[in-house]
Amino acid sequence: MATKKSEDAIQAECYMWFNNTHKDLRGLLFAVPNGGARSALQGKIFKMTGVVAGVSDMLFMYKGNTFCFELKTNTGTQSEKQQDWEKKVSKHGFQYFIIRDLSTFSQIVNSIIKQY
Repeated sequence: MATKKSEDAIQAECYMWFNNTHKDLRGLLFAVPNGGARSALQGKIFKMTGVVAGVSDMLFMYKGNTFCFELKTNTGTQSEKQQDWEKKVSKHGFQYFIIRDLSTFSQIVNSIIKQY
């Protein structure tokens, strides 16, 4: 039986693959530290400084476009705030992807790079 990977493990695997495969694009894919447990004060500071609930885990900025990646386990689902954010960015023309494994991520990224 295979060990279930956490969202963090999937994200780390995707990030490392990107940086090792597309060395010239390092820094254009980055994480949005939007989750995790925070104290009430930290939460208030984050909110006051522009942290938005539901924003995708990683953003990839490439040739004038921004692509949104939400990392999930095979059984993980989006929160309501994540669904709302997906609808909002999609309405404004941004592409949003739910990623559950490295294979899917690498195919999408390589497709983006070839297309643009």
